[in-house]
Amino acid sequence: MSDDPRPAESHRALAGALRKWADDHESPPPVPGAEIRRRAVRRRRRRHASLAAVGTSVVAAVSVVLSMAFTGGKEGPHHSRPPAATLKAPGPPSAAGSVPAATVNLSRRELVVGGRVLPISTGSAKTPTPTGRMTVTGKYKVAALPTDMFGLERRYEMKAPWVIQLRTPQNRTNYIVAFTPDEKAPGNYDSTTGWIGLRRGDAEWLYRRLDRGAVVAVVGAAPTPTPVPATPAPVRTTMPRGSTS
Repeated sequence: MSDDPRPAESHRALAGALRKWADDHESPPPVPGAEIRRRAVRRRRRRHASLAAVGTSVVAAVSVVLSMAFTGGKEGPHHSRPPAATLKAPGPPSAAGSVPAATVNLSRRELVVGGRVLPISTGSAKTPTPTGRMTVTGKYKVAALPTDMFGLERRYEMKAPWVIQLRTPQNRTNYIVAFTPDEKAPGNYDSTTGWIGLRRGDAEWLYRRLDRGAVVAVVGAAPTPTPVPATPAPVRTTMPRGSTS
């Protein structure tokens, strides 16, 4: 009896070995081009989403570090300043809401500041001094002012000391001036063209007291000048003539 396998068994064994080899080395079915593109798009989207998440995390971390560096943590010194949009430029001083630094009482012919009373001379009946809350807009140790301010008919400029410039509620200009042409007027009678006159020493003291932006309140009205009674004309008496005898 021979040991060689039968031909049929040899064929079956060979066929089984070939099928096993084919199964082990089977290639995946081909993928259409459209599916390949869709997969590539999905991979790019996943990659972009991952990068965006990483970028957001980095920005958040940097923000925290900078915040700690500028503010010094919860208990450290604060070196930050508010955004520029919250900073407001200072506006011009408002006379309506400010406390007056000085008060001019036209009826009493006096200017009161810091508890001190200064005699003044103001506008006459024809040229009254404007009233209201005025603002100091300028100060001049010596200023050239037109002489018609002092009631002089001839028009030219005259130097006046210790001049304080005011802005009236009507947005006009007025002055507080050392009334050097007539220092007897302050406190006694009104003879200016609307400005406020002081004695020279009082004007210098007030000049150093009031700053730009200070408010001067002008109240009251100038007293009505007392009319001077007319001097009666002398009465001539006629002596009776004597009769001749």
